[in-house]
Amino acid sequence: MMDDVEFWGLVGSLGGRPELQDDRPYRELTTELARGPVERIVDFAETLAYKLYELDRRYLLESQESAERLSDDGFLYARCAVVVAGSVAFAAVLADESAFHPFVSAEAAHAESILDVPSNAYKVLTGEDWDHVEEYDYETGSNDEWW
Repeated sequence: MMDDVEFWGLVGSLGGRPELQDDRPYRELTTELARGPVERIVDFAETLAYKLYELDRRYLLESQESAERLSDDGFLYARCAVVVAGSVAFAAVLADESAFHPFVSAEAAHAESILDVPSNAYKVLTGEDWDHVEEYDYETGSNDEWW
């Protein structure tokens, strides 16, 4: 895994605004990671997966005040938005479930683009398809401790 300083620094290059519909910051992060080495891309992917896994908590999903429950994908995209917003937002959500609510929006769903960054960077660097499977599964409901 990547150390938190490097990981959050790279994520910070996205601008901390998960609601923006601009792909440019994700392309720039892909380019940065594609400089290599492959291990750095893998470390980024592993750390991203772990952060999303840490946010995979039933109480966050159930804390939403909307009449309609988030889909599994919607909950994943909201968690991506938290990560894209940066380390302060990430810590705030883990400390207080009410801090999660601003990340549940159609606009924030664009933050799912962060999921493609490692595979795209790997493809640019190696010319090969990404077949890495992260140690931590970030799909909704995977964090048994919190479900």
